Amino acid sequence: MDVSYFIQWTSRDAGANLAGVAQVLAPGMGAWRVDITIPRDFDGTRVKELEALVSEMRGRYNVANLCICDPYKYGPRVSPVQTPFSDGTWFSDGTGFTDPAAGMQPLLTSAAVAAGDNELYVDLTNPVRPSLRIGDMFSVNGFLYRVVRRNSAGWVKFEPSARRPIAAGTALTTNPPRFFGRFVDDMQGQRTREMLKWGQSITISFIEAFDR
Repeated sequence: MDVSYFIQWTSRDAGANLAGVAQVLAPGMGAWRVDITIPRDFDGTRVKELEALVSEMRGRYNVANLCICDPYKYGPRVSPVQTPFSDGTWFSDGTGFTDPAAGMQPLLTSAAVAAGDNELYVDLTNPVRPSLRIGDMFSVNGFLYRVVRRNSAGWVKFEPSARRPIAAGTALTTNPPRFFGRFVDDMQGQRTREMLKWGQSITISFIEAFDR
């Protein structure tokens, strides 16, 4: 029914100074949090299947592979697949024949990114296609990132910083981006049976999984 996602930052501070102003020493660590709201459902089979999935999560032990639903995502509507002429050449402007029904033109990194860095470059030629936009999200191996700065040449700055190295030539997942996360606590999903009793919606929350 609804999904919300945001970077939950943990800041470190030294308390207030003599003027009563908080002294932030470091921004600390940011972790993605995803809250999924499931609509009320009177279908007993579906409720039981959800209960079984929650059981298989084993509290915070197992990792869920979730898609991030974003109607404004970088996908076929922004960058449809393009194909060249039969001899492999493109139009004079570097573009090709488009077919939005065929999916999205992949975005590949043109240089390696080290763990901890927050800038990358994507290849925008062969064929010519648009760069990521500010606010777009992408994922690499289930780690989710949001674009905060960009230019038309393929340079992108993103948050949070790269969790692991990203090799040159890596395809960025945007349609849709994926998120690997654990339950925020062991009690998630405890109200699933109430959906069947009272027709209430429930929200299940996940936090980014690092140790996987």
